[in-house]
Amino acid sequence: MAENSNGLNGSNVDNASYTNPFTNVTYKRGELEVKVNSEELVGKRAQEIVARQKKVIPSTTKPDYPAIMDPTHIALGPFISSLGDNLYFDAVLNVGTSAVFGYNHPNIFPKLQKIGTCLAGYIGAGTDFFFDLRNGAPTPPDLAEAMTALAGEAYGGEYMMNFSNAGTEANENSLKVAMFRKFRQIKKQLSDELYRSMCEQLGIYMVREDQDNLWSNYPFFVVAFSGAFHGRTSTSNTISMSKSRQKEGYQSVPYVVHAPYDSSVDFDKIIDWTPLETLIKENRLKAVIESHKAPADLVACLIVEPVQGEGGHLIPDAEFLQKLSDFVGKMRPKGMCFVSDEVQTGLYRTGEFTGMQNWFKNYPNLRPDIMSFAKPLHVGGSLIDKKLLEDWPSGKFSGTWAEGNLLGIAMACFTLDQLKEIDPVLGRPYSEHCKESGKYLRGLIEQLGTRLESQMPGTKLILNTRGLGQMNAFDVPDHDFQTEIQNEAFLQGLHILGTGDRSIRIFGTVDQRKREAEILVKILGNVIEKIATKTGSKSKLQSA
Repeated sequence: MAENSNGLNGSNVDNASYTNPFTNVTYKRGELEVKVNSEELVGKRAQEIVARQKKVIPSTTKPDYPAIMDPTHIALGPFISSLGDNLYFDAVLNVGTSAVFGYNHPNIFPKLQKIGTCLAGYIGAGTDFFFDLRNGAPTPPDLAEAMTALAGEAYGGEYMMNFSNAGTEANENSLKVAMFRKFRQIKKQLSDELYRSMCEQLGIYMVREDQDNLWSNYPFFVVAFSGAFHGRTSTSNTISMSKSRQKEGYQSVPYVVHAPYDSSVDFDKIIDWTPLETLIKENRLKAVIESHKAPADLVACLIVEPVQGEGGHLIPDAEFLQKLSDFVGKMRPKGMCFVSDEVQTGLYRTGEFTGMQNWFKNYPNLRPDIMSFAKPLHVGGSLIDKKLLEDWPSGKFSGTWAEGNLLGIAMACFTLDQLKEIDPVLGRPYSEHCKESGKYLRGLIEQLGTRLESQMPGTKLILNTRGLGQMNAFDVPDHDFQTEIQNEAFLQGLHILGTGDRSIRIFGTVDQRKREAEILVKILGNVIEKIATKTGSKSKLQSA
């Protein structure tokens, strides 16, 4: 049988441990090592599990290999069990949805386990009603207070928090706030006659004229970016612009324009600066929109990922950030909201509470008016500048599920509590460690690239290593090579995913150990060498 192990010595000082509640066996993080039987990982039992799921659940974005995991056995930090006695290294972390600590942090799991014995996971109706829990169980206001306090420390001012079911709904609700604010502004700016003329020019009509003022649509624009991913519900899917298969054949909401997510961006190409009243009076509004431009006065918000995830874990450069900052500074007085999608980058994954803080330090215009969260928060949510919610009408948005998931709320609160502490193994704050451990990992990957280039000159197997904190990536020669790396890495006990056309992305825990970074890169090196030295691969790569 084909067995693979990382073969690195354990750590005598890393005593972080997890006691399995089903077996009462205790595992120490510093002693865990990758150990997989590659034949078993993809064997008959694995195929049966995959076939069973595919029979009743439509395929989503699963890779070509059966990434079967069992968090009820061994799951600690970045390690998680698969079939039988297989234990692999998870650098996907459920595409960032696992806690920023990975699995079963020793200071979080026991608290959650205790609360789980007396608390139903899903209560329903959420913050439509109120909670006063006992026995150490956090409530939605506990999480909202913690998040709004962190946002105030990061950016100043006051925020409020709206909960939702997932990241896509958090983005939808964020856009709702911006849209309704723009609606109120335009209603004040235009006379009833001009507003009606605007709608008529765009084919927007009164739905129930005899009952109320509800129109069939509202012409308020969102500015988003090429390569972006913001979710899969209709509005979020429209503002996303990454993989074509996520959009093809689906109806889109109107009034969205996309700009390049790099220094080539020229906002004048997508914005018409003519005053709205002039466009309406001269009957030019429809022509402007049909030219794929957004009238400046109708732009409700700009939404951006601080690090573009599905686009390739792309880190924005200084020229792009300056152009973005200038545009936000110019548009904010016109009522545009700046929305930061922190679904992947939030909770210190980049070394800061939010990813945008990394850029806000040098570009103060990039203070988010609204931020969306989910994934490691375990519930969805939007942090909203309190000024935007003045006189906010009851019922404009609501939720009867996410914030009623009191186990999710507890997980989020316990995670935030732990992030304030100092891990005794690391000896420094998680935010600081996340940045430094990310640099260490990127350094190892660059060294691997240099070594592979010296062994196989001209192949350029690892390019453009990049990252921020524990969101890291590098490029490989082509898409086929990307796919081969994903598949072979899994067989050797490393779970990674591609992103963009030819990038490999790595989600690390904020408490990643030096040893764990070395395990990851050692397996990665073995994988790339094996693929590159296959018959015919070398000549193909040298010509790529």
